[in-house]
Order: sequence, then C-alpha cells, then structure tokens
Amino acid sequence: MNYTRLQQTNIPDLAPVYGGVRGRTMSALHQAFAWPALQEAGITTIIDLRENDSTDRLSAACERYGMRYFHYPVATSSEAVARMAELFPQFCQLIDAGGFYIACAMGLHRTDIALNAYWLFYAADKGVQPPEIRGYRQEDGRTTDKINRVLNALYAAFTEHNGVEPMPQQVFKERKAVITRQAQQNQSYTVSKD
Repeated sequence: MNYTRLQQTNIPDLAPVYGGVRGRTMSALHQAFAWPALQEAGITTIIDLRENDSTDRLSAACERYGMRYFHYPVATSSEAVARMAELFPQFCQLIDAGGFYIACAMGLHRTDIALNAYWLFYAADKGVQPPEIRGYRQEDGRTTDKINRVLNALYAAFTEHNGVEPMPQQVFKERKAVITRQAQQNQSYTVSKD
C-alpha cells in the first residue's frame, strides 16, 4: 500500500493502521476526487463502520473502483453487537490482509471501537500492539467508556455464542486498562502476550 499517495489527497483524519488506513468515510460526495488515489495506493477493501447508510453510494463506488465493500456496523444496540460478533472473524481476516480503508462518519470514534475490538479479542494474542486512540483521547475531553461498553457487550455475545468466555476476565480487564491508559496519555503501549 502506498501511504504517501493517500497523504496527497488530504483526506481528513487519515492515519496508517495495521497495513491499511483509517480516515473519514468515503461516502461523502466532496471526497469523490480521492477514489482514484485509493485505487492507485493499493486499497482493496473499504470497511464501513456506520450503523446504516441511506444510500448505496459507498458500495457502488467500491464496485466502480474494483474494491470490496464490507459493512461492519459498530454501535451499542443489541442488534449491532450481535452483528459485530457474527462478522468478527471476517473483519479480522480483512484487517490481517492489509490494504483496507476503515472508516465511520468522521474516522474517529467507531473506528477506535472497531480497531480496539480487533486488538483485544484477536490480535493481542498474536503479539500485535494496540492501535493508537484517535477519537477517545482524554486530551480532547473524552473517555473510553463507550469503547468499554461495546467491548463488554462483545465479550458477553462471544461467551453466549461459544458457550465459553473468549478469555479470562482478568486478561479482559487488563487489556481494557491498556486501552484506557493509552487514551489518557495519548501514546502506544508495548503489551506482552502473557
């Protein structure tokens, strides 16, 4: 993926993450100019985190530029959490593959939630470091409460679906604490696999 090419577009809130990028949603008409750059940069998948979209503009643009469209609805409703849990294996595969563009409306809050779910429930076990918090930073007057609410709901959904907890409660709490500390201090942490 050619991140330098993407930087030339001035897409708001653009940042590299896990072999892909995060930024504002590409469904906005005023960002239509950037689609050829996404294609040139090697983006192969658009991950849409918005709960719903009243148009098919984003999926149509993906089709036009030969990219995969993947809808991963991030929200606190029980329906959204159930859908997130159901789609989680596919979501992790797409992140692992790289070459993705992940976004919610502003590219900040739902994106933080989704990427931290990926890290906490999947990638931390592989020694991957947590993603940078960009929307729920204490310096911006925010907390990680909403991230934790969704993570708690996903933990319960995974437990119910699989009949076993996805990890011991203590590990879960420690990983959530890492996310909270990172948001408070706006820095990344090195976390052991233990």
